[in-house]
Amino acid sequence: MARDRIKPRNLRGFRDFLPSSAQARQRIVDIFRKAFELYGFAPLETPALETEEVLLSDMGVDANKQIYRFSDLENTKVGLRFDFTVSLARTVAANLNRISLPFKRYQVGPVWRYDKPKRGRYREFTQIDLDIIGVAPFEPEVEMVAAVARGLREIGADNFVFRVNDRRYLGEVLESLGVEPEKAKDVFRVLDKLQKQGEKKVRDELTGKLLLQDFESALEYERMQEVAVSEQAADGLLTATKDASGLAKYLAGFLKRIEQEGVGGDNLVADPSLTRGLDYYTGFVCEVDIRGAEALGSVGGGGRYDDLLGRYSATPLTGVGMSVGLDRLMDALLATEVIAADAGQSTARVFVTVFDDSMRAESASIARMLRQAGVAAEMWLAEGNKTGRTLSRQFKYADKVGIPLAVVAGEDELAKDPPSVQLKDLRTGFGEEGKQSEVPLGELVARVKELLD
Repeated sequence: MARDRIKPRNLRGFRDFLPSSAQARQRIVDIFRKAFELYGFAPLETPALETEEVLLSDMGVDANKQIYRFSDLENTKVGLRFDFTVSLARTVAANLNRISLPFKRYQVGPVWRYDKPKRGRYREFTQIDLDIIGVAPFEPEVEMVAAVARGLREIGADNFVFRVNDRRYLGEVLESLGVEPEKAKDVFRVLDKLQKQGEKKVRDELTGKLLLQDFESALEYERMQEVAVSEQAADGLLTATKDASGLAKYLAGFLKRIEQEGVGGDNLVADPSLTRGLDYYTGFVCEVDIRGAEALGSVGGGGRYDDLLGRYSATPLTGVGMSVGLDRLMDALLATEVIAADAGQSTARVFVTVFDDSMRAESASIARMLRQAGVAAEMWLAEGNKTGRTLSRQFKYADKVGIPLAVVAGEDELAKDPPSVQLKDLRTGFGEEGKQSEVPLGELVARVKELLD
C-alpha cells in the first residue's frame, strides 16, 4: 500500500531561503557584524527558549500575547524568544561578576512572534541586535545610531531615515494635559498604532469609545476602559504629535551629536508621534525606515530600557538597544532595487569545466590550485562528458548560478610549453573584447584575481 505523500509546505509566517536569498542575507549580516565591531561591540549568544516567567516580564499586553508558549516534556513552562532584549537582561543579571561595564554586545539570530503574517511581517524572522548596558544617555544612543547607519550605507541603503523621540518628552506632554503618570505606558501603546490605524481609531481607543468587538479579548477592553483619558487630553496629545519643534528643542544636544557622527539632514527626523509598543522602554526610542519602502514598515528600531534589568538584579543598570530586522530590510532593499532578486546561487568565483571525463584529474588540479590561493572555485561534477560537447551546458550552468569566470582546460592547451588554459568572463556579452583569452597556467591565479578586483 502506497504511503500518502505529505504536502511540502511551510507553516504560515515561516519561510525557506534558497541559496541566492541566503547568500544575500549572509552578506548583509557580515556587513553589520563588521560595522558593529568597528565600534567595539562583541558577539553574544543566548538560547532560543526561555522560561515563561522571564519572557512575560515587561513586554506589555500586545507583545505577551504574541509569544509562542508551551510546556516541555518536563512540564516546564517555556517560550520562544520574542526578541533579544529580555534574554540579554537575564544574561547580564546572571553574569555581573564576569562582565565589564559598559557591556557592549551584538547578537544575530531568529526570533518568533505569533503575529498575523503579511508582506514584511513574519512569524519567524532574523534580528540583528546591539545593546549597551551600564551607561546613561545619550552617548550610547549616538554610537548605536552611527553604527547602524554605517551598516546601512555599506550595503548601499543610503536612503534610510532615523525617526527619534523620547518617552520622557511625551510624559511631560501627558502631565501638562492632566493625564496620570500610571496611564502613560497604556497611552504609549495605543499611540504606537497611529501610523497603522489612523488618528480616529487611536483617539477612540484613548478615550474609551471603542467597542468590545474592537478588541481581541474582554481583558484588553476592560483595561482600556480603566485607563481612558479625556477627549481634551487625547486631542492635546494628538496635536503635540504633529509638532516636532518642542521635541527638537528637548533633544537638541542629542541631535547635534548624531549629526557630528555623519547622520543628519534627510537621514534624521525628530518624530513626536513615535512611541514603540513595548512597555519596557523608558526614554529614547527610534525607528529606521527605508524611503521608497515605507509601506513595509520600519526595518529597525529600539530604545532605552533603564528599568528592565531591575527584574533580575538588585544592581541598578541602565540599558539601551537597537535592532535591525533582516527579513523586512531584505524586502525593502528588493523593493527599492538596492539588491536584485535574481542574485547568484553559488559562492564560487571561478567555474572549472571538465573538457571530457578523461581530463577530470587535470580540471580537479586547477580547481585545487585556485582554492589554495584563496579563490572560491567550483568544478563540473556530472560524468558522461564527451570531448568538448557539454561545454555549452556547463557555461549555461555557471552563468545561471552567478559564477563570473570559467576556465576551460583543453588537451591542446595543456600540452603547450608552458601549459595554458582558456579563461572566459561570463559577465561580458558575446563578441566583446576580453570575453575569452588564453592564459598560461602559472599566471591563472593572478589573472583571475585581477578580473575579480
